Amino acid sequence: MTAAEESRDLLVNVFAWTANVSTSVVTIFVIKALMSVYRFKYATTVSGLHFVCCAWAVWGLERAGIAEQADMPLRSSLLFACVGALSIGTANLSLLLNSVGFYQIAKLLMSPFVAAVEMLWLKKRFPPAVLACIVVVLAGVGIVTVSDVSVQLPGLVMAGLFIVSGGLQQILCGHMQATLKIQSHQLMSNTSFLQGMILMIVGPFVDKLASSKWIMEWEASVPGIEMLGLSCLLAVAVNASQYLVLGRFSATSFQVLGHAKTLLVLIGGWLLFDEEMNPRKVLGMSLAFVGMVGYGVFSLRAANAAKADAAKAAAVTAAATKQQEALARGSGTKAATPAQAVDGEKVALLAMIDRRSTGGGAQKLQDEEAPAAGAPLDLGRPAGRSGGGTAATSSPPGLTHPQPR
Repeated sequence: MTAAEESRDLLVNVFAWTANVSTSVVTIFVIKALMSVYRFKYATTVSGLHFVCCAWAVWGLERAGIAEQADMPLRSSLLFACVGALSIGTANLSLLLNSVGFYQIAKLLMSPFVAAVEMLWLKKRFPPAVLACIVVVLAGVGIVTVSDVSVQLPGLVMAGLFIVSGGLQQILCGHMQATLKIQSHQLMSNTSFLQGMILMIVGPFVDKLASSKWIMEWEASVPGIEMLGLSCLLAVAVNASQYLVLGRFSATSFQVLGHAKTLLVLIGGWLLFDEEMNPRKVLGMSLAFVGMVGYGVFSLRAANAAKADAAKAAAVTAAATKQQEALARGSGTKAATPAQAVDGEKVALLAMIDRRSTGGGAQKLQDEEAPAAGAPLDLGRPAGRSGGGTAATSSPPGLTHPQPR
């Protein structure tokens, strides 16, 4: 990769992370205002509407020729859509059945779950320093967010489903882009509408359990509808940037650095909504920030080391290839494959047989010829043999010289 390509790749990475974090934080505040001010407390249904809007946006770009279209196998699209819908539904039910503190613990446990799956399934290895930074980040976020913890068996089951489905959805997002050779917007084009329709069908029932009201009972207003439309527009940017990030980074990196959203939401709540900011939260946020910086630094070092090892291996392979070519040029031959060697032996054997058969026939024909006129006939020797017992050399036809009489 050239220096220009590395610079462009770095800019894309920075843009993806910045866009995802900023749009996610803004979307959280918009949805918070939608639920608290305009009483629209139907999180699962609105998530389905967000995904449907994402599908419409990508389809519009494809129809206009701005985005390139690519098809996915239907089985893969359904798998991704079902896992994604399950993660959103179980997240809302987990928040309903558990306390806020235990819900935050479940969110924190998703990071080690994702790291374990990547290590066991994708065979990824994390240096000890990176693992230590992950622990520091989780400890800091836990200090900030976890306060009251109470759990019951149904809530525990739902939290476990939320951890597994949410982690698998993030892993599949990057894995499918890599294996199917598709881009982030192409994954959205094939899966967003399916996921949105599943959530819009199941969502009203989940929201009824969470809010004790059906979505039809919402007292709509023009400002509320405008806020709902704004959340849909922001959701398009959030999902597009999230798929882009998961296509370029691992799900573990997305989980760890994604905790920056939590810190920014806490800071925004303190600045905008006068929420409490006590020393415990400050300590936890500082610890989480240090862990995130350490994770980024050590992950970058590990990535650079892996690139250096790959470049060294490529250089050794290239040097060995050049040495073999130089030896082949020095001998004037090219290294033959086994099939070429067998063919060469066949050709040499046939040529040798042809030479022997041709030479033997000429010798026999010459021995059977009568001696030239005037040449003495030696009856004491076999025809064509010299006194030394070796084959007599004869002149070619037409070059014999008869003896004078």
